[in-house]
Amino acid sequence: MPAILGWLIAGAGLYTFVYVAARAAGKYFGARGGAKATHMPVTVQKYLGLTLLPHSGVSLVFTSIICSVLAPSAPDLASIIKGTVAAAAVINEIIAVIAAKKGFELAGEINSASVRQGAS
Repeated sequence: MPAILGWLIAGAGLYTFVYVAARAAGKYFGARGGAKATHMPVTVQKYLGLTLLPHSGVSLVFTSIICSVLAPSAPDLASIIKGTVAAAAVINEIIAVIAAKKGFELAGEINSASVRQGAS
């Protein structure tokens, strides 16, 4: 697994880093600002952004559509987009899931001991 992740990061490089960082900052600060503007509880303001970080399959479907439209006219750009989003999805499904779990724990929504034991 580490070899595949290293290959994906090296292949997509700077674009992947910028995409992951910008997406995470947008999710985190957007959720925080929205929660603050709507006077949500402090725990929601602090931790909602962390719980929104994992990628969904929707971004991969949209990437496929974008790449199929771009491929005839700009195949290099389509390749960069495909590699960037695919690598970001893999990275986010590893790192962001851990961050989301930590966000739920910090917000007091789950007990970390019960999660480790498999109890609800």
